[in-house]
Amino acid sequence: MTPPLPAPEETAPVAAPSAPAPAGLLPELLARRTMRLSVIEGGFAMFFINWTSGSVLTGYALHLGATPSALGLIASVPLLGQAVSPLAAWLVGRRGRRKGVAVGTALIGRGLWLLAAALPLLPVPAEAKGGLLVALVALSSLFIAANGALWTAWMGDVVPWKERGRYFGLRTGVLGVAGTAANLVAGVWLDRTQAPLNFQVVLLVAVAAGVVAAVLLTRHDEPPLDSARLPMRRAFTLPMSDPTFRRLLVFAVYWTFAVLLAAPFVIPYFLNYLRMTYVEVAIWSAISAASALVLAPAWGRLSDRVGNRPVLAVTTFLAGTLLPLTWMLAAPGRLWPIWLAGVVDALVWSAINPGLFNLSLAATPRENRAAFIAVFSALTGVAGFVGGLVSGPLLELYRVLTPNTGHGWTPYHTLFATSAALRVLAWTLLRRVPEEGAWRTRDLMNLSHLRRISVPRPPLRWPSRRR
Repeated sequence: MTPPLPAPEETAPVAAPSAPAPAGLLPELLARRTMRLSVIEGGFAMFFINWTSGSVLTGYALHLGATPSALGLIASVPLLGQAVSPLAAWLVGRRGRRKGVAVGTALIGRGLWLLAAALPLLPVPAEAKGGLLVALVALSSLFIAANGALWTAWMGDVVPWKERGRYFGLRTGVLGVAGTAANLVAGVWLDRTQAPLNFQVVLLVAVAAGVVAAVLLTRHDEPPLDSARLPMRRAFTLPMSDPTFRRLLVFAVYWTFAVLLAAPFVIPYFLNYLRMTYVEVAIWSAISAASALVLAPAWGRLSDRVGNRPVLAVTTFLAGTLLPLTWMLAAPGRLWPIWLAGVVDALVWSAINPGLFNLSLAATPRENRAAFIAVFSALTGVAGFVGGLVSGPLLELYRVLTPNTGHGWTPYHTLFATSAALRVLAWTLLRRVPEEGAWRTRDLMNLSHLRRISVPRPPLRWPSRRR
C-alpha cells in the first residue's frame, strides 16, 4: 500500500529537566512521552486514513458512478494537496509554533468528510456526485497534506537521529495492525450492509476517529523552532539551493510519479476483475499489516546500521518487479498470488515509506527544516497527482489496444507493467543521493559483508553550507 506519510497551545510537562535542553530539542523525558503518544495518536489516525481511502473510497466512488479518470483523480488529488505545504511552513515560521496550525489543519481536513458522507442525500444529478466526491477529496487534502508536512518536521525534531529507523519502523508496524483492524471491520460491514448506508456509516466513524487523533496531537510536546522567519519566496528558494536536497527531490518526484501510474487501479483491479469481496480485500490488507509488524522494525534496525539509501535501492527494485508480478499472476478464482502479494507489499513498503521519510530528514538541516519538508511534500505531491491524472486515460488507451479477453492479459496488466518498468529504474537516481556513513548497495547484497552490520554508523554532521 502506498504509498506512506498538524494560537500556540502549551502541554503539561511530564517532568522538569535537570538542565536546559539544546536549542530546538526536547528534554529526553518529554521526547519519550511524545514518541509514545504519537503511536497512540497514529492508531486513531489510521482508522481515519483507511476508512477514507483504499477499498472504502474506491467502492464508494464506484457506487456514485465514478469513471476510470475520476478514480485516477480520487487517488491522486490528495497528493496535489501537498502543494500547499510551503504555505503552511511559512505560516508556522510567522507564528513561531507548529502545534496550533497542525491541529487546526487536521480538524478541518478530517471534518470535511462529513460532507462526503452526505453526498447521496444531496439533490444533485447522479452523474455529478462522482465529481463532487473528487472535489471534496481535493479540498480535504489541502489541509491534511499541510498537517502531514508539519508533523514530519515536528517529529524530525523530537526523535533522536540514531533511533529514527527503529522508532518509525516500529510505529509503522503498530499502525499497520490498527489499519488491519479498521479494514476488517469495514470489510465485514460493507459486505453485509446495503449501499450507500454502509459507506456513510464508515465515513462518519472515520471522522470521529480523526477528531480523537487531533485531540491527542494537542498533547504532544513541541520543541521550539530554531529557524529564522523566511519570506514566502525564500521558503521555496532556500531548499532548492541545496544540492543534496535537490538530488533527493529528483528521485522522490520520479518515484512518486511511477508508483501513482498503477496505484489508483490496484483496488479496482481486485474488485472489478478479480471479483474479490470487501472482506477478501481486508484479508489481503491484514496479511500485509501482520507481515509489516515483523518486517518494519527489522528494516528499521537495518537502516540504522547500513543507511536508508541501500535499503531503498533494494526495496524499490522489488516494488517494481516482485510486487506487480504477484498482482498479475492472480485471476478470478485464483487468489493465492494476492495473499502472497500481501507479504510482498509489507516487505517493500515497510522499508520504502520509513526509509524515504528518514532520508528526507537526513537530507535536511534542523534549521528551517519545515521549509525543506514542505517543498519536498509539495513537489512530490504534484508528481503523484500527474501520475494519477495520467493513469486513467492511459488505462482507457490500453483498453482500446489490449481489450479484456477473459482470464488472460487485460488493460490492468499493461498498466501495471508500465509502472513496473519505471519503478525498476528508480535506483539509478537514488545512487546520486549522498548519505553519510551509508553502505553501497552492492555491499548490502554481498553476504560476506553482513558481519559489518553490527558496527553502527557514525553520527550525522551537517555541512556548513546548509546554514
